[in-house]
Amino acid sequence: MREMVGSKDGCDVIALARDGQEAIQMAMQLVPHMAFISHDLPGISGLQTCETLSALAPDIMLVLISDSKSQSRMENAMRAGARALITKPLDGSHLSALIDELAAARQRRESSEVLEWKDPSGYPKVISVTGAKGGVGKTTVAVNLAVLLAKRLPNKVALIDLYAQFGDVATMMNITPKHTVAELAPICDELDADLLQTYITKHRSGVHVLVASVKPVPLDAVTAKCLDNLLYTLKRSYRYVIIDLPPMLHESTLHVLAHSNTILLIANLFELTTATDSKRFFDALQQEHISKDNIGVVLNRVSKANRLNTADVQRMLDCGILAEIPNDRRLVTAVNQGVPFVLNDGDSPVARSFEVLAEAVAESSGYSTNRDGSVAESRDLRRRR
Repeated sequence: MREMVGSKDGCDVIALARDGQEAIQMAMQLVPHMAFISHDLPGISGLQTCETLSALAPDIMLVLISDSKSQSRMENAMRAGARALITKPLDGSHLSALIDELAAARQRRESSEVLEWKDPSGYPKVISVTGAKGGVGKTTVAVNLAVLLAKRLPNKVALIDLYAQFGDVATMMNITPKHTVAELAPICDELDADLLQTYITKHRSGVHVLVASVKPVPLDAVTAKCLDNLLYTLKRSYRYVIIDLPPMLHESTLHVLAHSNTILLIANLFELTTATDSKRFFDALQQEHISKDNIGVVLNRVSKANRLNTADVQRMLDCGILAEIPNDRRLVTAVNQGVPFVLNDGDSPVARSFEVLAEAVAESSGYSTNRDGSVAESRDLRRRR
């Protein structure tokens, strides 16, 4: 075997171990690209050696050498972390081909595509914005959040209005969609990145917008299968996918919420019914096996005149408040003009509150929940602000 491997171009035998303990020690010290381990090693067996090296040095390609290749032995080898099981007597051409395959697999581990996956901050995020009732400002939050995120990553933010009956995203952004998700539903099996772009409407802020319908259609006009294909395709093209969901627990909305990285539950402090409805909605999501950790509460139109305060909502929901957006009449003006508020009033208290929300959403380590339910910002977040 030493002659077979040593005679292959580009290969060097750097060590020969006499037992399992030596094999582990040499592998840890020399860090070879590949290690061929005999099944019947004295002391620590070949399987145990593979299992140990697989845990200690996962970058080493492990090959187990055995005198037979039964189904059970193959399964045990794979469980131990071996990339292949070969049998004696060794065949030179087969061994050479295996080395080439393992070398190619190792190179793929170091490719730019794989290295991108090692950075979780670059993963696409699905952010659903919803509320327990209409009129709480969820679409306002979704639109302004999308615009702020698009300032960081133009053309990498998709805003989806999935309210198939009375969606307002198009109105708030003053756009006229040519195509809708409802039109896409019958051909969802054919959906790919190129087809999706023909249904997208591009806003001047850099946000790409897709609406469910321009006229009321049944809520189930877009099936779960279509939603799956849509989300999959969106995540292949966009860093942030922000979804404005209707304020109701429907099969389609629950399906999207279950597939969201972050859920923003929008509420206000104007009346007790909004708070109690938000509590019911919050509890219902957890009953659907949606983790509490994925839900962030955003209080909208906060002012001194509110009947409730932030502490009341914290106690009621037993969670921290992700952001508080002050009440400002100019928000209504912005809605009527079809211009997202943060585009024209970037230095106002409202815009700064949206910035805090965008920062928290963009950076998974941007906030944490204290024992008392309040939200603590990281040092990096405060320094950047």
